[in-house]
Amino acid sequence: MAHRAPGTKAYDEPLAESLAEAWHYLDQWAIHGEVLFAINALAERQAQQAAPAMSPSRPRRDGGV
Repeated sequence: MAHRAPGTKAYDEPLAESLAEAWHYLDQWAIHGEVLFAINALAERQAQQAAPAMSPSRPRRDGGV
């Protein structure tokens, strides 16, 4: 079994493969990530505008909740 330490083929090749696979996902996030944040912010803003205004509740005279 080959020694798996940085600088050896047994270590560096699997690491390079893993990093190569990750770059695709990192690139996609860099391209689309900001748009996803903007969509989420817009959805939250619309939800807040659609929610009925909460009025302060007054205690009931009969003591109920």
